[in-house]
Amino acid sequence: MSTSIAPRSAGIGLLVYALATFVAFMLSGAPGGDYSDTKVVGYIAAAHAPVAFIVWYIAALGALALVVFGAGLRKIPGVGQPLSALATIGAALSVAGSLLAGGVAVGMSEGGSVVREQTPHAVVYLVTEIGNLAAVCGPALCVGVIAIVIAMRTRMPVWLQVVAVIGGVCGILAPFYLTYLLYLLAVLALGVALLTGRAVRERMPERASSIV
Repeated sequence: MSTSIAPRSAGIGLLVYALATFVAFMLSGAPGGDYSDTKVVGYIAAAHAPVAFIVWYIAALGALALVVFGAGLRKIPGVGQPLSALATIGAALSVAGSLLAGGVAVGMSEGGSVVREQTPHAVVYLVTEIGNLAAVCGPALCVGVIAIVIAMRTRMPVWLQVVAVIGGVCGILAPFYLTYLLYLLAVLALGVALLTGRAVRERMPERASSIV
């Protein structure tokens, strides 16, 4: 017999973080990966600043959900507190990266044509790429390690354990980007499992049968 040792709020926090970060990653338009001058020009255009700021601010708020996720892991025997701290580190990285990437677009808009024309596009690309790494890959590294540890240290269905380990490795390797989608799917599965009480379980001692 086993029982869940993580509250449903841990699953909610993990799902909110994953979805908010993914939306920002897909919709912000922040330059990253292969360099594209057209993409840089589009990102720093004055008309794009409100979209970039809103999307990245949503990502920053969503990243705070990792604190909730981490708080739900504290009861895991032996490793709960370190995992909770690691989740908070991931949240801090994501908030900083989101504001960095979004701040580039906002700064270009507020600075006007002088800033847009005098800032080399290669510099814009470099800053937004660093922002992407901090906002997306930073928390993926932390959550990836967490997923592997809880798969090894707690009870969960074998299929979910395999998903958590593979997803954790993909999260650690998120800077390669090709692994990010697999990581995202694994995190969503883990989040749903936490929400339904199917993950992070602990074996309960069997009660002695009564002879009365």
